Amino acid sequence: MKLSTIGALSTSVLFATVFQAMAQDAPALPKVLRIYREEIKQGKNVAHEKTEAALAKMLARNKYPNYWLGCNVVAGPTEAWFFEAHDSVMSIQKAMTLVEKNPAMGADFANLDALDSELRTNSTSMIAVLRDDLSYRIGQFAEELPKTRFFEMTIMRIKPYTDMRFAELGRQIIAANEKAHSDVPNATYQVVLGGYQGTYVFFWPMKSLDTVDESNSRGKAMMEAMGMEKAAALYQGASEVINSSQLFLLAINPKMSYVSKEMAAADPDFWTPKATVTTAKPPVPKAAEKTGAGQ
Repeated sequence: MKLSTIGALSTSVLFATVFQAMAQDAPALPKVLRIYREEIKQGKNVAHEKTEAALAKMLARNKYPNYWLGCNVVAGPTEAWFFEAHDSVMSIQKAMTLVEKNPAMGADFANLDALDSELRTNSTSMIAVLRDDLSYRIGQFAEELPKTRFFEMTIMRIKPYTDMRFAELGRQIIAANEKAHSDVPNATYQVVLGGYQGTYVFFWPMKSLDTVDESNSRGKAMMEAMGMEKAAALYQGASEVINSSQLFLLAINPKMSYVSKEMAAADPDFWTPKATVTTAKPPVPKAAEKTGAGQ
């Protein structure tokens, strides 16, 4: 459980990740993210969702200042990921202090975390910062976030002391996407605490899984924009820099998310759906059934 961990980790500076449009004149992605990764026991996804939904409602009641998105892994291990938004490291400390000074909220966190711990096998957290120089159309990313339903997420580790070469490769890819007029934005975050050095997290937002079906054509257009010689050099350079990469498909779960009123209002049917009430017809008495059958 995420925020209950804040009280236990009051001596550390951990960041949470949430992709949500902040209340600004223009939507923007958070500069700092705390990423929570929770490994869920087999068969416990439904119970876990209920516990996380209770946490989100508790945060809303207490007007917790930092929003987050909760996601389920669609392709990958049985996990849930949470992304809490912050504009600076200092805002994390303020959030921690808020919880510490509110005994009732702290008690709620502790109770919910106890329930949640029975449903997890492990949990980790990381702090990451936005690398806008290695991101593509992040303004579009933020604008489309309320309508986003999935994320393609890649966690990549590079070899030690290759950050400058890696950044140059990233800028080449961005230039090729611009030349190819790719309409899929990308946000790149660099892990600065809580993970291996040289870890980057890449996000591609998707309104539907059509985006995955079209990925091959986008890749082909990007290579054509670069030219085959430069594309071959790019892949050669990547093989010399990248140590490992892991790909996930995440589905946003609105029940496990805590978003701003502005974001929810942009698509209320998804973020705050009205409960449907089903009125069942009363059962017919057996005596009446027999009477009807004999007529």
